[in-house]
Amino acid sequence: MTEPGIIFKEIHKYSIHAFELQEHIARIPRQIKAQKTRIERMEKEFKDFQDLLKKIKVSIHEKEVSFKELNAKIAKLQKQQNEASDNKAYDALKTEIGTTKAEISKVEDEILFAITEQEEKTAALPEQEKLLKTAKAEAIAIEKSSTERKAELEKQLTETSALLKSAESQLSAEHLPKYLRIVQSFKHDALSPLEGKTCASCATEITSQMMNEVRNYMFVACKSCNRLLYLSEQEERVFRESEAADEA
Repeated sequence: MTEPGIIFKEIHKYSIHAFELQEHIARIPRQIKAQKTRIERMEKEFKDFQDLLKKIKVSIHEKEVSFKELNAKIAKLQKQQNEASDNKAYDALKTEIGTTKAEISKVEDEILFAITEQEEKTAALPEQEKLLKTAKAEAIAIEKSSTERKAELEKQLTETSALLKSAESQLSAEHLPKYLRIVQSFKHDALSPLEGKTCASCATEITSQMMNEVRNYMFVACKSCNRLLYLSEQEERVFRESEAADEA
């Protein structure tokens, strides 16, 4: 049976990789949803743009009707003024004609402003439509590539999970229950390499006795965070080189 400390290194590698794959897979639906939300927003903005153009057109029509009515009113008032029997009535009609002409001038300015706005927005409409079509095409391409990527990642996850289970199966009946309890608590983060004499997860220094046990690939858990400890490749290389030097 392979020593636990040797197996831990493999387990940690596969469990971290499996976790990263799961994270990538989980992000893909969110990315696709974000694209759909973006398109929905752009579609609403385009529709609002079209609706605004319609409102401007209706507004222009209403103002043109008002313009005609006010001009008709002027003609009527001027006729009444010409037929006025006294100065008081004449002056009153003159005042009303002045007020109506001011209204006509205001409506005329509003019509010109609305027509200018209509022309500007009508000219901008094709570009807005082009942007929407481009965004839709991009979203379709992203969804297609993301779906393909998801399938590839799921395949990698299946392979990595199989490798992880294979590594875990090498643990002895004595060590497996302890290992499973720790994994249940920490998931993919249940193991930790050593950095010198320090647990890489909690930065706690282990005792010399524990260090010797880790170097002999024994089943060792950090006294502080309870994660299972193993020698990183670098620490193992340093230790073996030191051993070789001592023997020489």
